Amino acid sequence: MSTSTVVDEPWHSTVAGVMGNVLEWYDFALFGYFSDVIAQVFFPPSDNDDDDHANLVKSFCIFGGAFLMRPVGGLLIGYVGDKHGRKEALTKSLFMMAIPTTLMGCLPTYKTAGGWSIFLLVVCRLVQGVSVGGQLPASLVYTVEKRDPQQWGYYGSLPMVAANVGTLLGNLCGAFMRQVLSEEQLLSWGWRLPFFSGILIAAVALYLKATGADVHTTAGVYDSEDSAIKNPIRVALAKENRWALLSTALTPMLWASGFYVSFVWMAIFMDELNEPPVPGAFWINAVSMLLGMTFMLPIAGSMSDRVGRVPIMTCAGVGLAALGPVLLILISKGNPFLAFLSQFTLGVLLSFFGGPLCAWLVENFSPEVRLTSASLGYDLAHALVGGFSPAIATALYVNVGKYAPGLIYVVFGVISVFGLYVQHFCGDGIHWETRNKKAAEEAATEMPPQVGPDLTDNLPEIA
Repeated sequence: MSTSTVVDEPWHSTVAGVMGNVLEWYDFALFGYFSDVIAQVFFPPSDNDDDDHANLVKSFCIFGGAFLMRPVGGLLIGYVGDKHGRKEALTKSLFMMAIPTTLMGCLPTYKTAGGWSIFLLVVCRLVQGVSVGGQLPASLVYTVEKRDPQQWGYYGSLPMVAANVGTLLGNLCGAFMRQVLSEEQLLSWGWRLPFFSGILIAAVALYLKATGADVHTTAGVYDSEDSAIKNPIRVALAKENRWALLSTALTPMLWASGFYVSFVWMAIFMDELNEPPVPGAFWINAVSMLLGMTFMLPIAGSMSDRVGRVPIMTCAGVGLAALGPVLLILISKGNPFLAFLSQFTLGVLLSFFGGPLCAWLVENFSPEVRLTSASLGYDLAHALVGGFSPAIATALYVNVGKYAPGLIYVVFGVISVFGLYVQHFCGDGIHWETRNKKAAEEAATEMPPQVGPDLTDNLPEIA
């Protein structure tokens, strides 16, 4: 059995926490939906389609660059959360998103600052990556640890829902700005407006910091003077924990790559790259995400509470690997109704993989290292494949062929399904309580002998 701390929290604090998650992902996703505009504003002007595509690949590379910082953010915010409490970690990550997002709306363009504009854009994006690398795991652990473990699948899916709502708002913003502004207005000043909303996150973070109930399941484990273990990172990286870390780094790869290909890159593909273009591409993308993911994630999470995480995720992973390339071919036909049905199907399959994923991540680790370990594994997956999947998809489209991006579903579908079982077949296959006891003992032997509580004193018994 997993441990949890059921906390009564004012409804307005809960709403503030959800809104913080929504706004953070709205800000983070904006870059992806304006990647085509950023490619024209922040890079040297091009004279032909090949240069346009090259600039788009560069823009997507900067989009992906933020993901390289996610493991750094996961370790930093995870360390804060495991040592000082989940709310402290969550509010710090929200503050870190507000400043760079707002500054992105103030950056000079390539026309006015040359290469410095690209440098400043990269810096802002990297800071965003640190923030979001800690925010989603912190939000996830903060949410589920307040609930009955028998409902972790459902409650674990809610941070994903909030992230999808934020991403959806970024999509709608991109569609709306293209609808009401001319291309000249969008390139001149219109692209700046959405980024100014980033300052709203700071207000939400302040409110959550003042009113939100804290969850500190590791109180006294690391922060007392006589604690044998002072650093959760040391325990998270211990030998006994490494198969679990590998599993949690491999398994999210399909979710990471599949989501950003299906609902960030796909909008640009349907609107800019595909011949013929899909009419109303951004609106189709938005409705598909709303119906196929935002509504389906809680259903998938709830089902995993009854059926189990691994069976549902295995079926969804195999389905994505088999059907992903076919659905991309159907989308490329240019028919809006066929594109909607195909993208909706991708969303449903992703939901049944991603909905149970959050609870599965949490259940792999004990409370003492849960946030640090889950953050590290999840963020490594996004750093390695998630952020760069739009750039990889564009490069495959340009250099291999129109349907080549569909291979992303196949490759990472196989890797992720293997990741679900790697600990069982290659590792020790034991419960986190036993594994963490060994990790704590190993870490403690590297510290000077001290009299203090055993790391595992606070761990629950296995029923």
